[in-house]
Amino acid sequence: MLRTRGKRLAALLAATAAVTVSCGQQAPQAQQVQQPPATVTVTQPAPQESGTEETSEPASESSTTADSRGESGTACRTEELRARFYPDVAIDLIGDPSQPEGQSHTVLRIANISGRTCTVTGAARVEFTGVNGEELPVDLVENPAGPSASTISLGTRDGAAQDFFWKYKTGDCIDPAKISIYPPENSDPIVLDWNLGVVCGGPQLEHGRLFAN
Repeated sequence: MLRTRGKRLAALLAATAAVTVSCGQQAPQAQQVQQPPATVTVTQPAPQESGTEETSEPASESSTTADSRGESGTACRTEELRARFYPDVAIDLIGDPSQPEGQSHTVLRIANISGRTCTVTGAARVEFTGVNGEELPVDLVENPAGPSASTISLGTRDGAAQDFFWKYKTGDCIDPAKISIYPPENSDPIVLDWNLGVVCGGPQLEHGRLFAN
């Protein structure tokens, strides 16, 4: 019985020693697990489209301007010209020593009022109308001694002139109120008041050709 108690006591002492040793040792620290670095995704904003859409072809110059103004060097159009007679009233014909015997003489001047250079060639054609707008017949005769036909280039404000002669006493007469002037190569007239008295001699109106003035 004593041997049995001795065995139990020895076992108890051994267990106590084991516990003491166990308590004296520090528990190993848990190994830290290294986390992988966080991945940051940066999203670039999409490029903004320009408010003005680019075209592959440059804008072409409008042809409207060219059509409305005409090419430089082509025939002058009626709307590009201004006309006036010198003198333009009958009283200036009286006592003028430059007036031919038995005739009246005036000079028609047409001027380029456009912004381009244009040309006139030959002679302007004219028609007379009465106070009621009726057409008054007149025989137009070209003066062979006048300037020869030539093409005249008119820059802006440049002019060309044309002589007119008529009788005011003998033969049948007309008393025009207006004169329609048709520049060469035009079917639209420039209309002016006619203040130079009666046109007689058939009636007949003698004219020259346009010359630079």
